[in-house]
Amino acid sequence: MFRDLNSLILFYAVLLWPGRYVVMGLFDDNWYYAQMMYDSGVWSVRLLLMTIAVTPVLMLINRIGRGAGIGRWLLRRRRHLGLISFVYAALHLIHYVLEVAVLSEILSEVTDLEFAVGWLAFLVFAVLALTSNNRSVRKMGRRWKRLHYWIYPAIALSFLHWYLFDLFTARVMFWLALFVAVKLVHGALRGARRIGV
Repeated sequence: MFRDLNSLILFYAVLLWPGRYVVMGLFDDNWYYAQMMYDSGVWSVRLLLMTIAVTPVLMLINRIGRGAGIGRWLLRRRRHLGLISFVYAALHLIHYVLEVAVLSEILSEVTDLEFAVGWLAFLVFAVLALTSNNRSVRKMGRRWKRLHYWIYPAIALSFLHWYLFDLFTARVMFWLALFVAVKLVHGALRGARRIGV
């Protein structure tokens, strides 16, 4: 049990280490706000992509019949990848709130499309993060899986949020293309399994 806990702590530490300066930026007025926002957002997307990629990777492992140990390791950590992605999304939001620092201004910006889709995506992610535990899975049963399909609309909203803010849309399209590629591979593998190929 303690070994598993230590392994999980190390897993979180490794994946949060690249964004350590985003956390430190919360306590340092000299950090560049735009960089904090970009890095926290991009790390959230990267980890979300890794979370989504776990299922097709597991399907590939089952298909080739090798790497079962890696598959089990990934399966045990899939939920944690999603939670770490949410941590970065929360840091993204905290930096924004601290930068604006005026509640009336934050509320007035909520109605702007680029902010509205970001808030909506974050609220969906928050619900999914709060229900990413064994107790919720047991209590909700089949409804848990249906709820967690909302990850896909949340991803779409996140990309729209990013696209509306980023001056360099090519990098948004690059990450979106990776998400689409992962889902196409997933769909192809699922289709092949259904027809017995």
